[in-house]
Amino acid sequence: MSEITVTRRPDIADQVPALVSVIAPPALGALAPLLEPGLAAFTAAATVCGSAAFAAHYVGRLPAGVVNATGIPDVLTAQRATLLGSSLLTSMAVVPGAFLGPAYVDALMVGFLDPATVSGIVSVAWWSVWGGLTYKLRPALAARKVRVPAPEPGAGLVNLPGPGGLYRIWADHISGEGGAHPGQHLVGVTDAGELWEGIIEAPQGKAVNVSAEAVGSAYRVPAACVTFAPGAHPGEQYVTVRRTPPAELDPTTMEGMWARLVRPKVMPGTHLKDAQVDPATGGWVAWVVADDDTPSLPVPDRKQLVGALRSSMTLVDYQPHASDPRRGKIRIMDRNPLEDGVPFPGPQALEPSAGGYIAIGRGISGRVARLQLFDPRLGAQHVFIAGVTGSGKGGVVQIVALAAHLAGMAIIYGDPKGSSNPDIEKMAAYSATGDDAIKTLRLAYAILQHRIAESARLGRKNFKATNDCPWVMTIIDETHMITDVATETGKEAVFILDKLASLGRNLGMTLLIVNQAVNAAKLGGDTAIRTNVIQGGAMVMLRTDSAQSNLVTVEGFEGIDPGAIPAAWSAEDEPLVWSDHIPLNDPKRTYGLGYVGSPGEPVQMMRSWILESAAPYIRHDAIIWPADWPGWDDRHDIAEVPATGDADNSPSSSGGGWSGGYSPPAGGGFTKAQADPGADVAVLACLDEAVGLEVTKDDLRAFTGLNENTLSNTLTTLVKAGSIERVRNGVYRKNS
Repeated sequence: MSEITVTRRPDIADQVPALVSVIAPPALGALAPLLEPGLAAFTAAATVCGSAAFAAHYVGRLPAGVVNATGIPDVLTAQRATLLGSSLLTSMAVVPGAFLGPAYVDALMVGFLDPATVSGIVSVAWWSVWGGLTYKLRPALAARKVRVPAPEPGAGLVNLPGPGGLYRIWADHISGEGGAHPGQHLVGVTDAGELWEGIIEAPQGKAVNVSAEAVGSAYRVPAACVTFAPGAHPGEQYVTVRRTPPAELDPTTMEGMWARLVRPKVMPGTHLKDAQVDPATGGWVAWVVADDDTPSLPVPDRKQLVGALRSSMTLVDYQPHASDPRRGKIRIMDRNPLEDGVPFPGPQALEPSAGGYIAIGRGISGRVARLQLFDPRLGAQHVFIAGVTGSGKGGVVQIVALAAHLAGMAIIYGDPKGSSNPDIEKMAAYSATGDDAIKTLRLAYAILQHRIAESARLGRKNFKATNDCPWVMTIIDETHMITDVATETGKEAVFILDKLASLGRNLGMTLLIVNQAVNAAKLGGDTAIRTNVIQGGAMVMLRTDSAQSNLVTVEGFEGIDPGAIPAAWSAEDEPLVWSDHIPLNDPKRTYGLGYVGSPGEPVQMMRSWILESAAPYIRHDAIIWPADWPGWDDRHDIAEVPATGDADNSPSSSGGGWSGGYSPPAGGGFTKAQADPGADVAVLACLDEAVGLEVTKDDLRAFTGLNENTLSNTLTTLVKAGSIERVRNGVYRKNS
């Protein structure tokens, strides 16, 4: 086979890195001593960092996303050895030269003139390596003549650059006699290097029907590299041919991975757009876009999406667009930045916006995760926090409560579990724990009743917070414990929660429910509470039962499986065969990791601020209470009186709009039931035997045998009559 000589000129993408590799070592080495000390030190540090980066790339430790982001990954791979050598030579010249001055540079640059000295030997070695690099880079530095096999006589020119070669291929294989589409000619070709464009013209009276397969076969490119666009009439069509496959066909790109792994089964009819390196995570971020024939994006199963991407739950985040059903956002990470935790930045981070939004943590995108506590025009906004024990639920509650406290809201706190969050008790105007937690709801209901009456009397349509009439936040921790209808006060609690959820918003009363789950069974069987709180406010979903995902219909939570949030961050793979020589590393917990949804806010993976204790930020001189309610001084007495009378004998409310099988007594819900005449005698007799001693309410109930409601009414009556003294909440004494 004969050969011919051709001239091959280096591409500019190959030539520039090669020139920099050759020029940088002597140029920067000679320049370093002449720079100002600060600039010289910066230059030295930059060369060292560059050497480290090229070393990591040489051994394959530099992430592929970083290399691809440069736009010349193939050049960096081909020249990785020379780039590393050049960077090391540069560091060897610049770093000592920046600190030792011109004497070192002179010895390095011209020391070879005296090769018998140490500096001469170093100089000779340095220049020898530099010369070797330059010689190795010669193909990328200048044009060269090479011998190649001569083409066969009559062989067509395949995909030659320039319109001439393109026209010839088209005529030979498509439009000419015996071609795939005779008579359909190519005109108006523009060659842009990586692609070329032209116009296909069919004979008059016929439509263009050239196929992508025919064009791809003629120019030896995949059919996916050929695209068409309609022309001015059916006999005209625009054609674009890429010489390199699009990103969707490259399995090493994010678009190619999506097309190969996700599109077929998990999210059919979708593709990626604008894939790029995400500075917030160090991974990739891209828009997920519906195809032209797909009206909206399908809701993906997050676990299937993560599995298709060959990743883990904490390293993939999918975020639907808030207003565009055809777009979503996907993030793929090598390491989740939220794993390091998000330290509490200080009380200034909790200052509410003009619309009542507060930041409770940081989202995976770097944006703060916000929820709305109040709306200046619509009123209070309810909040539901769901998460199992250990999910970070208590930390989120503490942050929300601290934000409310610093914003001047009156806090009423109930904790049936007891000691769940002692710092919230310190910032609350009223708090009750354990079995007394029902008193919190009774007090909140009394305030609600007063504000309903005042609103009707004043003809007030929208609530406006003032110093004398502040926002009120009622926090009920571990709500399922207080709404258990099997308990003596369960139905009363469900009734009050339902009223607060449905009526509290336009009266300035926020309800914060904290529970392990959102299903109605955990809220006394009342779905209205869940609907009014979640749909009418904010939702914080931490790690909890997978079944809860079907109960949260807030926009943006579609497809989120709270049960798939791991208890610990991605651990090392378990070896197939265990050995005691393998070290055990304790996993890091994911407390505070979850999703938050609030009106108008994007639903994305987030982690709450890490705040061990809110105590240092509590303003003890600014504890706010609802000054508009005239019963505040008698709050302890009012909290003792059940809001619903005797639960067992109450009529059903099947026609009253509440499905709990219970309704409050007439008279506003706080009409005290007639006390048992013998109850006073029993209580006084018990206290007579312990004159001057403090007796708890639980002991009185045990000694007298009275039920909770009767005992509460009796104690309130005796305190008001002066017969006994309330030492503190739940403790009584009779003085002689």
